[in-house]
Amino acid sequence: MAMNDTDPYYKKQIPLNYQGKNLVFRTSQVLFSSHDIDVGTKHLLRTLTLENSYEFKKALDLGCGYGPIGIALKSISPDSFVHMVDRDALALDYSQQNMQLNNLNDIKIYGSLGYDNIVDTDFDLIVSNIPAKVGEPVLEHMLLDAGYFLKTKGKVAVVVIEAICDYISGVLNNSSINILFSKKWPGHTVFIYEFTGSFGTKKTRHSDFQLGIYDRGEKTISFNNQKTYIRTAFGIPEYDTLSFETELIIKYLKVLENRLVKKAIVFNPSQGYIPVVLSKSTKIDQISIIDRNLESLMVTKRNLVLNNFSENKISVLHQIGLRQNNSQKVDLVLGTLSEDDNPETHRMLIKQADYELILGGLMIISSGSTAITRIEGFLRSENSFHIQKRERSKRKSILVLEKKYS
Repeated sequence: MAMNDTDPYYKKQIPLNYQGKNLVFRTSQVLFSSHDIDVGTKHLLRTLTLENSYEFKKALDLGCGYGPIGIALKSISPDSFVHMVDRDALALDYSQQNMQLNNLNDIKIYGSLGYDNIVDTDFDLIVSNIPAKVGEPVLEHMLLDAGYFLKTKGKVAVVVIEAICDYISGVLNNSSINILFSKKWPGHTVFIYEFTGSFGTKKTRHSDFQLGIYDRGEKTISFNNQKTYIRTAFGIPEYDTLSFETELIIKYLKVLENRLVKKAIVFNPSQGYIPVVLSKSTKIDQISIIDRNLESLMVTKRNLVLNNFSENKISVLHQIGLRQNNSQKVDLVLGTLSEDDNPETHRMLIKQADYELILGGLMIISSGSTAITRIEGFLRSENSFHIQKRERSKRKSILVLEKKYS
């Protein structure tokens, strides 16, 4: 998105003085540690440059957020090459903004679920503020799979919160790992380690997603006397119970059975319930799934394919907002709106849906009732949609909109 204060996700700028470099970071309310640079991140950066001196020519920031670690390291080593990856498209966008804001270049910023989209295997240093709630199989792979991407004697530096410190220590208690440094502060611990010769030659590494380390279980839902199976994953909502917002949309999809729907956008698909039911309740030709969360997109695509929807009919867009990268209009836009997003973000999404829809096309959205009431007020002033239906249930609401012909 454009780097300006009209960005609906923007919260504020926060400073960081690092090794004499005065850095500044744009942050978003919905990204991790938007109020200030995270304490754990500060401990990790201080460890790398003050308590120990680890030189590097090429570094990887795994799970970069809005970019404080990777950008700070690049600022003190301008001739180095830095890669920054994250599953969240908004985090990647803010990392790009912050790279420009701090007048840096030669940073590659791209989406990856863990290491799955990383090709280079010659990093001197891999750094990460390890997330705590991704599940133990994912944590283990984040720590151990680093060995596939390092040069010989390359280093890994991570910071973890106290809740997972014992588990992390157990994983690193491995004959293939040499712990070079560890230090505990209240609430956080930093580990720096390398892989020994016993790590062996680098075998072909398989995708963590394909190996199933994110898998949580299976969920069965019934729709029109059909049973639909969804393979759920860690790190995504609705792994065991559908939200009321999703239930409202699925209930309404019965209305579409006799409506011609050729192309649709489904945003924020979570585990994929809505697009899967859509594929079974209509004769749809093309579904575009859009989300900031790369894992959600991968899980949703897998569930569509598992439910016999052709892979070549699925478009996957890892991005902010609903604008497609083609000129083809759609018949239907549907999805859930996060109550964590502010009203301006919802307004932006409604306007983008208006652009993507054909005349007479439908937009079906659900969210908290307060958010839907605000959207109704906005729509009355815009005059671009007919409000066909609003239904409330358990403090949640669904809104069905038809794009006006004139």
